[in-house]
Amino acid sequence: MDYSKLQSLLPNHEIHYLDDADNQYQSPHHTYILFEYTTDHLPTTIQLLNDNDISHSLQTDSYDLQYILIS
Repeated sequence: MDYSKLQSLLPNHEIHYLDDADNQYQSPHHTYILFEYTTDHLPTTIQLLNDNDISHSLQTDSYDLQYILIS
């Protein structure tokens, strides 16, 4: 998945490169990160990712906030 295609599917979201995130979010199998508080509606975002067969993983950080790791 490239950034442009992901941004076109999720135009109102702040998609970040995982390399720019703190160490606690790092994952060798993912490229992008999307934080819960930068989405319009997390369940809708997850559904969009599922509908478009985009590999992702929902996680919870040390502040008890959810984030999505995207391959």
